[in-house]
Amino acid sequence: MVKGQMQKGLTLTELLVATILIGIVMTGVAAFSVFIKQARDSTGKGTILAVQTATAMHYLAEDANKAVGDSSARGVAFTSPESICFRHDVSDPAVYTDDIWACYWYNAASDALWKCASLGAPAASFGDCNPGGAAIKLVTLDPAAAQYFSVVDDADGRFAYVDITLNTIADPGPAASTIANPTYQLFTRVSPPAHGR
Repeated sequence: MVKGQMQKGLTLTELLVATILIGIVMTGVAAFSVFIKQARDSTGKGTILAVQTATAMHYLAEDANKAVGDSSARGVAFTSPESICFRHDVSDPAVYTDDIWACYWYNAASDALWKCASLGAPAASFGDCNPGGAAIKLVTLDPAAAQYFSVVDDADGRFAYVDITLNTIADPGPAASTIANPTYQLFTRVSPPAHGR
């Protein structure tokens, strides 16, 4: 090589340093990519859970708001913490014998809240709720907070209102996590206007 000429190229040391730096940068890019994918997946799970919870709350609040009855014949029946039923008038408001019951049942085996088929009497068991598979699964409740309603009476022992709290979870198996296993909570209080005191 002639003196004064510079050789253009990389030495082995420079090549190794560049490779190590590229590896470090790519590790950061890969970790960021995995985080973005998990965040996207959890957003999808969280959105689906929020919609399911809102739908379940809509059904419950609507049926609770339609409840008819009075102090001698309550229009709300419950087997805490599994089921709650609301009596709906069908044709003759003067009698309750022609009414139907809209019932909801928490089934611990599936950790799910079910909307029962229309019944002639309040459901006494999940089997009564689901004759021939007619019940509709609404949402998965968090097993740690499966009590989803509270019926409150006034000072004279008459029905006043029902508090409904839905604590839902995407998957009841693993622990709750904002990214991997989101939870959602909705609350409402219903005092049926057609239910006499």
